[in-house]
Amino acid sequence: MTNDLDTLLSAPLPDVPDNGFSLRVIDKIEARETWRERLTWGLPALAACAVAPFVPLRELTGTVVHLGPTLAGSGALSLAAGIIILTLTLEQRFRESESAL
Repeated sequence: MTNDLDTLLSAPLPDVPDNGFSLRVIDKIEARETWRERLTWGLPALAACAVAPFVPLRELTGTVVHLGPTLAGSGALSLAAGIIILTLTLEQRFRESESAL
């Protein structure tokens, strides 16, 4: 009985015709990912373009010039920037390894 079961389980299954189903599913997944990427980058860019004319540049540049040296020497901000960069790098590596599968 065990030998028969081993033989049955080790035998390859016959091919099942899918009539293009797999390709349609892949196309839908790719289209969804394309829209997700467009929304991820497009909406913030559109919002930035819509807000840009209303930004008071003179006051903003004065504030940056005044606070720039203080912020540049901040250890907490440097650590936070490093953590953000590391997180984004690891996320990109994870996506690359996931898409390779």
